[in-house]
Amino acid sequence: MTSEQALSISLGLQGPCVIARLTGDFDFGSAAEVRDRVTKALDLTQPPMLVIDMQAVSVCDSSGLSVLVYLHKAVTASGGRLLLSGLNGRCEHLFAITALDKFFDIRRTAELAIAELNEEGNAPPFTG
Repeated sequence: MTSEQALSISLGLQGPCVIARLTGDFDFGSAAEVRDRVTKALDLTQPPMLVIDMQAVSVCDSSGLSVLVYLHKAVTASGGRLLLSGLNGRCEHLFAITALDKFFDIRRTAELAIAELNEEGNAPPFTG
């Protein structure tokens, strides 16, 4: 018997960062909604700075991973940065066995990721 937990997505803006907090099962049933909603939110900042907080993700399957790779490519193609945060034991293991822990920038907490991107986003422009 499996217990599925519907995914909820909380989107917010903190400084120059879009924060997407995911709660529940990030799987085939929720992947398209995450992709669509987060992609639309990226228009709020230029270049896009995105933190995806996965602390409350109970399950992540290949569909979820595919969406994360898609978002990473979209953000970096626009000159922005994506940080993942809060990978729990199951997700951390999944990222390790797929070597995606080498592909993504991962921070322990959303607060650390947000602080890092806020610092980058508030840096004075280069005038040299």
